[in-house]
Amino acid sequence: MKITKFEDAEYFKKHKYRDPRDYVVESYVMPKVKFIEDTGCFRRAGLKILDVGSGNGTFSWHFRKYSDTVVGLDYSEQLLRRNPGRLKAMATTYQLPFKDGSFDIVFEANLLHHLNSPHCAIKEMKRCSREYLIFIEPNRYNPLMCLLSLAVRPERGGLTSCRKRWEGLIRNLGIEVITGMVTGMISQENTPALLVPFLKPFDFNFCLGEYIVLVCRKLTAAAKSELLYG
Repeated sequence: MKITKFEDAEYFKKHKYRDPRDYVVESYVMPKVKFIEDTGCFRRAGLKILDVGSGNGTFSWHFRKYSDTVVGLDYSEQLLRRNPGRLKAMATTYQLPFKDGSFDIVFEANLLHHLNSPHCAIKEMKRCSREYLIFIEPNRYNPLMCLLSLAVRPERGGLTSCRKRWEGLIRNLGIEVITGMVTGMISQENTPALLVPFLKPFDFNFCLGEYIVLVCRKLTAAAKSELLYG
């Protein structure tokens, strides 16, 4: 992790997280979930979803609509205690405690920009995925996100977080980017509830949105061969 000083680690322990059922959190989550749903990756019987770095269940709580098997994984026991989900696991992102291809979808949100080795985390996510991988990360070109990254030491990784970087890293690891967007002006933790109605109109694809959403798929052997040999 990029958090190397004790006081930075303490920031995450002391930080107050809104419940995943909170109005602001739902307003932040649901437009992104709807975008993912429209790709068709939720349409599978017996769907299994792994939420890596799930925290207190910001997204995994809402994935229950699509699957009876949603596992929220985090390294923080404290956050997992606050997670209202049924299935939870405590582990490091770099060593996921699951067999290859255990999940149809492996998902993360706002995790990679905190890591020293995001490519190692993505490789582990790929290993555990049967098909889809979904990434949500902050957009450094959003003015508010840029200010937050400058002002809060544990968020400094956001200064290098952009769509071009993540797409390049993902493709280099043999993963296909199916679709993506940059969207939203609602932060699940920092946006006052009174502002939500005025910010909802920004839930569309535009370059200054706060968050990058990428829906990806593991390349098949045939697809890999086509990329290598044309």
